[in-house]
Amino acid sequence: MTESKLDTGLETGLPQKLIELKFTDYSINKFQSDFNKNRKTVKTKILNSGIKGLKISQNITTKKKFFVQQIWFNGKADYWTIGEFRLDIFGIKECRTEVNKIMNNHTDDDGLWIKNPKITKKLDKLRITKAELENRQLLTVNECIEKLCQANFPKIRKSGTLTGKSIVKLSLPLIGYNKRTKHLIHNDDAFGNGTISFKACKQYNTTQPKDWNDLFAKFPSGHGLLNKVCGKKMTGVSIYDHDFGKYLIEELTPGIINNFIDEIPRGWATKNNMIDALQVLWANSKKYMGPDRPSNPTTREALDVKTFDVSRGKNSKYNRRKIEPKDLQKMWVSLQKLSLKHPFQAECLMLMMVSGRRSTEILKTLKSNVFSKGKKDNEFGMDNIIVLPATITKNRENSFIIITEPVQFVLDKLDELYLRSKLMKYKFIPHLFPTTKSVPKSWLDDKGNIKREYVYSRKTRLVDIRECWKTMLDDTGLRNIVPRMLRKSYASMSVKRLKTSATARKLTGHVKASTLDIHYDIHNQEQIREYATQVAESFVFTTKDNS
Repeated sequence: MTESKLDTGLETGLPQKLIELKFTDYSINKFQSDFNKNRKTVKTKILNSGIKGLKISQNITTKKKFFVQQIWFNGKADYWTIGEFRLDIFGIKECRTEVNKIMNNHTDDDGLWIKNPKITKKLDKLRITKAELENRQLLTVNECIEKLCQANFPKIRKSGTLTGKSIVKLSLPLIGYNKRTKHLIHNDDAFGNGTISFKACKQYNTTQPKDWNDLFAKFPSGHGLLNKVCGKKMTGVSIYDHDFGKYLIEELTPGIINNFIDEIPRGWATKNNMIDALQVLWANSKKYMGPDRPSNPTTREALDVKTFDVSRGKNSKYNRRKIEPKDLQKMWVSLQKLSLKHPFQAECLMLMMVSGRRSTEILKTLKSNVFSKGKKDNEFGMDNIIVLPATITKNRENSFIIITEPVQFVLDKLDELYLRSKLMKYKFIPHLFPTTKSVPKSWLDDKGNIKREYVYSRKTRLVDIRECWKTMLDDTGLRNIVPRMLRKSYASMSVKRLKTSATARKLTGHVKASTLDIHYDIHNQEQIREYATQVAESFVFTTKDNS
């Protein structure tokens, strides 16, 4: 095949030598460039292609090959990447179709380039509707917050929405703890995604908002503030109620954000939550700023701020602490006494102690998830277990708790609670650990009689066990321990009993493990039951004889 003027003109400006290659999928797949050390890619000339200027480019790092079209526009040579060569997916046939489409739209009848495909691509990105153009112009931080709320706090990196707990953590720095939040209800749906609904507020005699627009119309920026912090209004910990919210999102710089963070009259925990909220807000606002958006000013590298207290970091001694067995025994005795004062809270802490599970998983467990002896109608086909569905576990995988003797002791304590006259009504709540502040759902039947029923919601289950925990610490005299240490203590005792961390990981529901554990440490369900029984022997103080 003779060389065209187009090919000759391009080749004269190339510093590296072009390699001749047959135009077949087999030859392209087998070809490996002899890379120049000073060049990331090597461009090769393809013979017998039937298309002027078509070449192959291979990356020196990834070894990936790309179809490249040489173009000559306004007296300058340029390259247009058509696509990556992938055998049986994007080969010669697909490349020829794509090149013909480009050349038909960018060349004249004589084959001369009259348009640059790169410029065409940029223009296509800029062709937006009038409505989109108005949204991208002069958008303030507060307006971005409103759009984020109207989208129900979507996840930035994954599909779906945030969990209810994550939405609460995010919404407080954005819109503050004020009259707005008094009208919001945060829940999790069956798939673990957070949902937001609205309610009326009897405290302030306000009606239920129709939607987010109605809520922000009733309580605009700076309106409805409740508390004061250090003699200042809560505007210091709410972006929406601060002058910072009046900045254009495109005008934000690390200096402006740093000045705002320094004005917050709270500790570093609140300031870090504020930075996390700004990062989510910036990531969500990218679609409103167009392709020419500025660099991200909310990164911790750009802000150069303190991230956490060194004494409580991931690798600190505080975070590695566990509760000793003698202290666990003191706590167990104290929790049994506190069952009268803090019903269900004490039992929840007891179950956390003898199962090694997270508090969020225990609190969301239903009574229907408990399968006693003889009941095997669950996804595991086992009895004597408490099923933890994927919707409530942290790793979003189905798991279970073996009902050992200590666990059965806690379940028996729960049955005893329902025998009390004041607690009998909570027996109809579907949660395993209901709250004593539950309000039943009321309605009228066909005969006009009032009917009441406790339904599954955040209002009918325990959401906090701190009150019982603080009372227990005062009773035992223990200090500097938190509820999550119960899980660490269980894991430590499991490793000590079972002589391996892999089996302990299966009991506690951890996901991370070494490759050896994943591929070679296989345990069936009956073995897990045996392991749980062995670990339960460490909790000898939980038996009824010793209680």
